[in-house]
Amino acid sequence: MENNQFGINPKLLVKLGSAFAVIAIAGLVVSNSVYSVDAGQTAIVTRYGEIVNTKTSGLNWKSPVEDVTYFSTREAKIDFGEFNNSGDVISGLSAYTSDRQTATVALTLTYQITDPEQVYTKYKSAENMINTLVIPRVRQQLEIVFSQYTAMTVIERRGEFAATLRKEIADMFKGYPLVINDVQSVFNFSKEYERMIEDSVNKDVAVRNQERQTRIAQEQAKEAQVRAEAEARIRITNAEAEARRKTLEADAQAHSIKVVGEAEAESVRALAEALSKNKDLVALKTAERWNGELPTYIPQGTVLPFIQLPNKSE
Repeated sequence: MENNQFGINPKLLVKLGSAFAVIAIAGLVVSNSVYSVDAGQTAIVTRYGEIVNTKTSGLNWKSPVEDVTYFSTREAKIDFGEFNNSGDVISGLSAYTSDRQTATVALTLTYQITDPEQVYTKYKSAENMINTLVIPRVRQQLEIVFSQYTAMTVIERRGEFAATLRKEIADMFKGYPLVINDVQSVFNFSKEYERMIEDSVNKDVAVRNQERQTRIAQEQAKEAQVRAEAEARIRITNAEAEARRKTLEADAQAHSIKVVGEAEAESVRALAEALSKNKDLVALKTAERWNGELPTYIPQGTVLPFIQLPNKSE
């Protein structure tokens, strides 16, 4: 066979073309057979829809008749509605309170897939699981929890409501191939209704504050009365003690006077008895009290004390 105008043998061209085709096909087969799994991912390898293998990370090989479905096992979020930086709900799920007030709720659900094989078996993909399992059940549980509160109590007890909703939603998915890590919720009622509730709450707070002030005033008055009664008892006790002291002093003084009087009376009685028995004792007592001076004038008939003239007959 003659060479073409470029001087290349046509047979060689055919051989080269076939070789390139084989290389291309081989490259295509290799590219479709080699796959990589990132950290935080699980790859489910299936053949005609049946799971044949599970890979968690690294470079792997599969046959051309096998398919790979990837599932993220990292923590992920689902947003139900949205709210602004001021905390006002822009859009979200609707729920009714027990007093038939409508609330708009924005939720952020944080979850993780725990069993990718079960997700594939039941739902084929994570997206399908979210749409057919998670979203409807979250809506249902939100309505159930909200129906347990009135509009006023859910506003007053936001923390309790959020904790209850988080627990109920997490418990709802136990036994399913995912786990709920957290539920954040923000809800709003209509502006008019929230303003009415706020006014009512403020009035209630004012009443409770007034009751508290009244209670404090009553307690203070009671304490003052107790102090006054205690001080009065102290004064009465002191007065009684002082009266007893004065009584004791008076009794002691009276007793002392009585003792002295009795002693003096006894002394006088004894003296009188002695004088009656011994007349010379009168002179002795008089002599004991005499200062030694004679009177300058002696009336006629007066007897001079202590002077006894000798008897002429003696």
